[in-house]
Amino acid sequence: MDFTRDNIIQLHKRIVQFGNENFAQIEKLNLDPNDELDSTYVGMILRQITINNDLASLMHNKNHGYHTSEFILLRCLIDDFLHISYIINQPNSEEVIVNFNADALEKNFKKIYDLAILNEETLGGNYPFYPTYALMEEVKEKMKNSPKRQQHFSDKENFKFKTFKNTGQIIRELKDESYSHSLRRAYFIWRKLSDFVHYSNTAFEEEQMIDPEKDSTYTEFAEIISYSYFTILNCFKHFQKRYNLEIIDTNNLSQYYKNTEHRN
Repeated sequence: MDFTRDNIIQLHKRIVQFGNENFAQIEKLNLDPNDELDSTYVGMILRQITINNDLASLMHNKNHGYHTSEFILLRCLIDDFLHISYIINQPNSEEVIVNFNADALEKNFKKIYDLAILNEETLGGNYPFYPTYALMEEVKEKMKNSPKRQQHFSDKENFKFKTFKNTGQIIRELKDESYSHSLRRAYFIWRKLSDFVHYSNTAFEEEQMIDPEKDSTYTEFAEIISYSYFTILNCFKHFQKRYNLEIIDTNNLSQYYKNTEHRN
């Protein structure tokens, strides 16, 4: 099938509807926001709804021929697909979810701590909005004493967190499982779109050669949208199993995407 811009907009809208219909069921559960598994899957579903909605609006209102914004947002959808697909296929998926969030906490703390180093060692220790060593020590102690964070530490006294594989590691270490080829294919597109996250003349020149009405760009967009469908579906399966919810599929997306997953 040759996809048009209108086709892609409608695909995004169908994903948004699928996400909203099923999230409406989850909202009625009055979940504990501190539940690690529930909150992670809820957040991922909402992220899919948000990004797909924004992409539909972006494409509908487009009045120029550049696609940087779409490339960046679509890459986010692939990123989520890679992570969720990997996580749910692990025998200890609940532990992996904890590691996934712990790794993000460690990275976020380090990014802010790097600003403190710059402030203290280069900027005199009083640069506006930059943290200090003293402030970071306060943050560290709050995290160490937070009941919510205990499961994220591998060594609390030395402020070390559990770790999660980066995207490249996930792909390189894949065995020949039923889902492996889907992730390898998605990683190929993820790497290609990574060029557009930060500006370079190479990316600019590449974008100038793209013509979605004539090349395969919209077909690739459609493929990425299918990843978002599977991300929402796999996240919702957690609530289906834990709370006996039923998947709502008004647009029969299960049939539409039945044969879209790449297999070996």
